[in-house]
Amino acid sequence: MMPDPDRPNLPPSPPPHAFLPYACGRLRGLCCEGYQSFDLTAIPWDELKGRNEPTLELTKSSRTRCVVRMEFAPPGQPPRTVFAKRVLVASWQKRLGCLFVPSKAQHEWTAGYRLPALGLATARPVVCAELWRGPWLIENYLVTEEIAGAGPLRSALAEIPEASQRRELLHRLAEWLWQAHRLGFYHDDCSAQHVFVGPNAPGSSDAALRFWVIDLDGCRLHRATVPWRRRVKNLFQLLRSIPPRWASQSDRLHFVESYLKASGEPQRLHRAIARMRRLARWKEAEIHL
Repeated sequence: MMPDPDRPNLPPSPPPHAFLPYACGRLRGLCCEGYQSFDLTAIPWDELKGRNEPTLELTKSSRTRCVVRMEFAPPGQPPRTVFAKRVLVASWQKRLGCLFVPSKAQHEWTAGYRLPALGLATARPVVCAELWRGPWLIENYLVTEEIAGAGPLRSALAEIPEASQRRELLHRLAEWLWQAHRLGFYHDDCSAQHVFVGPNAPGSSDAALRFWVIDLDGCRLHRATVPWRRRVKNLFQLLRSIPPRWASQSDRLHFVESYLKASGEPQRLHRAIARMRRLARWKEAEIHL
C-alpha cells in the first residue's frame, strides 16, 4: 500500500508487537491495547439509515461505505469518541485487486502510523479488521479515535467572524499544505472536510494552530516532493470544498499566493489558476477564483 519501493527513507511501520490480534466473529485483524473488546459486529450497519440509534451517529453513508460516530470505553480507561468505518468490496474487479494490494482499511491503518513519523498529524487508528470468504475480501473495517479539540476546516472557516482571521487561517493552511507536499504526501480527496484544524498542544513553540488530515484510504507518499499537477489538484480540491460565503475571491487568491510563496514558485501563479479553472470546467465545479 503506502510503501513506495522508490522511496528509501520512508518511515517504517510500527513493529508488529506494538499491536494485538483482533478477532470478532469472522473478522480478523489488528488493534491497539484496550480495543480487543470493540465489537464491530454489534453495529447495525445496514439499518442505520432507517432507525434512530441514540448511541450511534451516522456521519457518512454510500453504497459501499458507512461511517458511524460512537463512544467506547477501553477496560480501565475513560470513554472516548471513535469513528468506525465499514467498506464493502462489492465488485469482482475490486475483490480480484485485493489479492494483490492491501485493502482500504489496511492502507489507512499503515498511513495512520507512518504520517506522524513524517511530522504530519492524523487521527489515531485503533482497529483494523477484514472479512474474507474463501480467497475473496468481502468487507474491511477501520476504527479511529476522534481528534480532540479539533474540527473540520470547513467548520472553522464558518465560525470565524473577521475577514482578517479567515485570511490568516488560509495563509497558515497554505504553508502547512506545502510542507505536506514537500514531504511527499498527497491526499486524493483533499477537501475542507478531510483537513482538521485546532489549537496546538500547550507549551508548543507554535501554539496558534495545528492541522490534521483524515480519510487516508487513497493517500500516497511520493519519493520526493509531490508533482506539480497533483499539488495544484489539492489546491483546487480545497477551494472547491469551501463555500464562497466563507472565503472571498481575494481570500482564495491569497491562499494560492501563500502556497506558491511557501513553495518558492510565485511565478507560477497564472499557470496554477489556469489549471484549476480547467479542472473546475472538467469537474463542473466552482472554485470562485
